[in-house]
Amino acid sequence: MDAWLRWILPIGLFWPVTALYLGGMFDLPGAKPLREILGLGLGFALTLVVWWGLTKALSPIGPALGAVVLPTGVVLAVLPIILMIGFRLVGLRMVRSAAH
Repeated sequence: MDAWLRWILPIGLFWPVTALYLGGMFDLPGAKPLREILGLGLGFALTLVVWWGLTKALSPIGPALGAVVLPTGVVLAVLPIILMIGFRLVGLRMVRSAAH
């Protein structure tokens, strides 16, 4: 599998999954638009770094399972934590949204 082709999966999944997390589960109280964009960009960069690290660590397991499937599953499972770190770096705090 080409190296660039592997990156399509985490890049393509980040945006819809993040929209689900931030759109329904979490709020960013007192956030300004620029800080939201910067926090989202940092969260995106951190997600790719974590995914890349897991890919390198787990690739001996197998080319498909260790290099694509497991890293993607782990990153999606910890995505709220990664986003929280990204938003904290720009001074924002993620809180659970109130039930609608």
